[in-house]
Amino acid sequence: MVRGDLRRGCIAAYAIMLALTAASPAEPLPDGPPARASLDKLLRDVVTWKLAPSISLAIVENGEVVYAGARGSTDLEKNVPATVQTRYPIGSIGSLFLAVAVMQLAAKGKLRLDDPVQRYLPALPDSSTTVRKLLSPRADDANYDVLGDVIERVAEVPLVSYLHDHVFAPAGMDHTWSGEPPDWAPLALGYYEWRDVFGPAAPETDAWDRKCCSFISTAADVAQFDSALFRGTLLPAASLRAMQRAFQSSRQAGMLMIGREGTPSGYVAGNALFVRDRFAIVALTNCAGFPAQAVLDSVLTLFYPQAVAASAPSRRAGVVDPAIAALLRPYLATQPEALGDVRAMTLLSSSVSEGFTEYRYLVDFGGEAKSAFLVVGSDGKADGFWLH
Repeated sequence: MVRGDLRRGCIAAYAIMLALTAASPAEPLPDGPPARASLDKLLRDVVTWKLAPSISLAIVENGEVVYAGARGSTDLEKNVPATVQTRYPIGSIGSLFLAVAVMQLAAKGKLRLDDPVQRYLPALPDSSTTVRKLLSPRADDANYDVLGDVIERVAEVPLVSYLHDHVFAPAGMDHTWSGEPPDWAPLALGYYEWRDVFGPAAPETDAWDRKCCSFISTAADVAQFDSALFRGTLLPAASLRAMQRAFQSSRQAGMLMIGREGTPSGYVAGNALFVRDRFAIVALTNCAGFPAQAVLDSVLTLFYPQAVAASAPSRRAGVVDPAIAALLRPYLATQPEALGDVRAMTLLSSSVSEGFTEYRYLVDFGGEAKSAFLVVGSDGKADGFWLH
């Protein structure tokens, strides 16, 4: 299976988030954070609807880790359950560890952000590139590999040693590893998803040699990292403000969010930080192309319902195209009578491939929910249907 197939197989539209928050509503406590049961149910829905074999989620609120949970299977063949100790490759999320290391060294006066990188790595041919430029959120992973070399040269120790002593240990990250994991630290296996069926993804074995993105971790450990940032354990406040430019940023529910997403082969890892609110969401899954945005928006809806409603008052959960519903209903009517009448349907995802659009719906047959897949050709006619 080639990389294009992996991406195509697990493409999920924004409507998944709408379904997670509407088809299975979770009410927050009146004067506090949502009940733990609401987050547990969110994870169960992700696995039940086969959006990923497993998911691990951690939440930081007011600078402290307040939730860590996991659901699903890390090895479908052996039926190994996911736990909060399950490790996943986190890809480009690891670049945040390197950014913190650079800012620590800068705060100690051991390097300057506006120095040319060539000052620390004389063998580099480009004399104009600065350390600050390599920290750019638009920089590719290769730039962070160079930053790893800079850290080693300035700190005069291997990168993994520096990170352990100055990032992982101070943050209380006991389950984070750099490089190929040892046998005693097994990983969740990576998968792709194609029409409700998971298959093992080809591992990227060369990734273990990368300084920027060769890390494995747990959602709880990444949340510990976020918490340590908020509490000033890793960086003084001024350094954290200066480092924010190294993060990818966007606005979510009207709030500024910074963070990174990692996409190793067979996995998606998301780390979203809301610095002003000292709030963070970490979601790790073992499915290529899993929409981390779906979980992000669902959690924000639980913790910040008013902000979400104010930022997107026109959202309607599971909006169904009447024309597509008209194509789907005759197929649903042919199913065994034991399933019952169709009471509701919710759009979960859609993907386009080779001129065909594949729609995935959650269909309520009188209380029993099933996934229905409908393939529609470029002529607008149904070209295939199946139910799981």
